[in-house]
Amino acid sequence: MKRFLKWISFAVLAILVQTQLSFLSGSFSVSLILVYFFGLRSRLKLSAYEWSGNKVELQSVLYGALVGMVEDIFTGSLIGPGFLSKGLIGLLTPVAFTDLVFKWTPLWGGIVIVLFTLLDGAVVIGARTFFTDIHISTMVLLQVFLVRSLVGLPFGILLRP
Repeated sequence: MKRFLKWISFAVLAILVQTQLSFLSGSFSVSLILVYFFGLRSRLKLSAYEWSGNKVELQSVLYGALVGMVEDIFTGSLIGPGFLSKGLIGLLTPVAFTDLVFKWTPLWGGIVIVLFTLLDGAVVIGARTFFTDIHISTMVLLQVFLVRSLVGLPFGILLRP
């Protein structure tokens, strides 16, 4: 229970920091990095003899979905896109770094965090444009995705399981 409360407080703090920081008209994706790191850390819980751990994936999905829900509530927008995108990232992180798919290296960590940033942006922006009447310029969208990917890249390289 203490571990759970610690991670929830990290999530709330990350979302508050994320709303206050901006860089080149794009915001940081601190919550995405936190969900990615939680998935990496929970992957350590498996022993060397286990190939799949449903409990690990379930915990990571629940944590990602909870972070996404809190993020949706704090943004005051449509509730659900962050829930879905962070839940997907919570699922894909432990699955991607099993020894069957990828063995974690700094290169793969950087590539995966960039791909997760693009997935997160595509799900959130796609759902918001589909279900609301907002219109986003393609060039602005690409710039935001590029900035978020470049900011997240060092975290993907440095955060180790």
